[in-house]
Amino acid sequence: MFENEVETEKSVERSRSRAILWIGTAGVLVLTVIIVLFAKSRPYEAAALEGGARAGSAEFETYKDKVEIEVTDKITHPNLIGMFQIDVKAKVHNRSERPITGLEIIGKMIALDDKVISQRVSIPIPRGRQEPLKPGESVPVSVKVDAPGKITEDDVKDVVIELSALRFQ
Repeated sequence: MFENEVETEKSVERSRSRAILWIGTAGVLVLTVIIVLFAKSRPYEAAALEGGARAGSAEFETYKDKVEIEVTDKITHPNLIGMFQIDVKAKVHNRSERPITGLEIIGKMIALDDKVISQRVSIPIPRGRQEPLKPGESVPVSVKVDAPGKITEDDVKDVVIELSALRFQ
């Protein structure tokens, strides 16, 4: 009789272990589905300003000189994989007579031979600032440009910020 109780307890324990295993597996699957659905539901952020006037267009060429970029600081940061990035901070001044609703700037890392070795696009308006930049106003901006592999700080001549697209109200 004692042996039957031990076997019954073992089979009950096995059943509980299997149930816990199945519940855990189902929980992991449900969590995975939720994460995947959440990741896919996030809106895609384009790497370019949509609907903006770009270099070569008459609107851009008319207003590019009225949008002034004043570099205020350049800070070098090491990253986790042994390389570095340069954070360029600047102020953008709207000297035009129209409010700017979209601003795309590009940070370029220049090598000693004046070739672009790395670049990064930043869209401070509307991503960082949702309201338009009115005439006469200024806004601080920042672009972090990562150095490519095998490039040292001594290989970098300069990091510049250039205006690449504008959108007006």
